[in-house]
Amino acid sequence: MNRGRKVEIALAAKTIVLLLLWFLIPVPFVRGLIIGIVLTLGLIVGGGVLVSKRIKKRFGSDLRPPPLPTRSWDYSMELSDLSGSPVDSSEFSGRVLVLNIWATWCAPCVAELPSLQRLQDQTSELDVAFALVTREPSDVVKKFVEGRGIELPVYLLAGEPPECFQSRAIPATFILDKAGTITMRHFGAAKWDDSSVVSFVRGLASAPF
Repeated sequence: MNRGRKVEIALAAKTIVLLLLWFLIPVPFVRGLIIGIVLTLGLIVGGGVLVSKRIKKRFGSDLRPPPLPTRSWDYSMELSDLSGSPVDSSEFSGRVLVLNIWATWCAPCVAELPSLQRLQDQTSELDVAFALVTREPSDVVKKFVEGRGIELPVYLLAGEPPECFQSRAIPATFILDKAGTITMRHFGAAKWDDSSVVSFVRGLASAPF
């Protein structure tokens, strides 16, 4: 029995007791006092029930199921490594993938790189792939990577990214499960080595495929 129902029963019991007292005590003042109390209790009960129904109707009709991942990648994207050799993106199929779209001139992109490196370190024993994708010239990216000592896999993208990865802002990070479904996406810098993210990625990697 819910709390609201218990309150209604208690108020009804009190009302019955007061009505019995009204019949047993024939004093006009007392009877008037009892009538006032009964009317007040009735208003409280009626108002409470009405408000409760309106709240349930209002918020219940607005409830929606939480968003589930619906977009997926078909592993088609024209990538190359820093030496210019083409990369077959289908090599990511069947693996958890952390894909980050970034640029060397983007301060938030650069700021989150160490946390992405630590995320890779904390999932290194699992089959988790990382891909830092940029559309900049190879010489610019290669110089930047060598100067910063970046150990994450960096790829060059020719043309536009697939629609499922397109964004107006960078950095844009996508975490895909082994089937290529986008299970998480984030626009802007983030702390990627947070324990919640590490647990999430490890869970995806440990799930059967």
